[in-house]
Amino acid sequence: MDKSFKRIWERSLEERQDAQVGSVRDLLIGSYAPCEPQVMKGVFNFLQAEKKYPLNLVHGITDRLAGMMVTTNVVTHEEVIEFIKGIPEGIAIACGPCACRLTTASIGPDARDLASRKLDVYRQSPLNVDIQIAKCGEKFGALPTYKMISKEELLALEDECFNHGLVANIYLIMGGEAGICHCSSVTCVPFMANEALGGASSVINKGRLIPIDDKAICRGTGDCVKVCQFKARKLSVRDGKTISTVDYNRCYGCGFCAAVCAEKAITMQPRKSVENG
Repeated sequence: MDKSFKRIWERSLEERQDAQVGSVRDLLIGSYAPCEPQVMKGVFNFLQAEKKYPLNLVHGITDRLAGMMVTTNVVTHEEVIEFIKGIPEGIAIACGPCACRLTTASIGPDARDLASRKLDVYRQSPLNVDIQIAKCGEKFGALPTYKMISKEELLALEDECFNHGLVANIYLIMGGEAGICHCSSVTCVPFMANEALGGASSVINKGRLIPIDDKAICRGTGDCVKVCQFKARKLSVRDGKTISTVDYNRCYGCGFCAAVCAEKAITMQPRKSVENG
């Protein structure tokens, strides 16, 4: 399955509008919106039970079925900013509590402070970082826990989430844009489910970009390892020199490794060009 992300905002306005239409989609969103926290809590409890009981087959089947309707695409900070700026005027944008964190916040710290170069997880991320767009924005925005926001407010929130080291994901429901999640592997239930499946979830798609390292200027500080949410980075010794290496099978292309590299030894390039090269 090709999980590279074809950018939804490259569709025409008519295509984007058409993707929001459909009675089944409308019913799905309307029924899901008020019970999302309970759904995430149920999935989290299932993952805890899976550690004790052989539920892998059930997990795999459920994930595949969910992936037929809902997918989330990992994007870099630059890509999500481009996406937000491209949201058509008049499209509803709602902001509310992350359904995962309502259940998992007690696990512990899940965020960083990139601006202060505090790259280890040491603080709690904000609760109200769940963004719903278009039809989802209308349905979730009607809930008492959500509020409608502007694109300017969303852009400011996006910068805050990036500074916390949270991975941006653009959600699609039945092919239409639905929302933006900001995830930490510590507290994000879908990320936990993906890890339990060995990174093979049908719901979470890898981004279209991938990091390329310049080994000649890498100093092996390990900063990129600290911020990697997918355990794709590690330090290795080659020819007596410590350098960072990346497992492309685990890399989802969020771009945080490139963002924190003081030596600028990492650049983000199209995934397909790397895979074909």
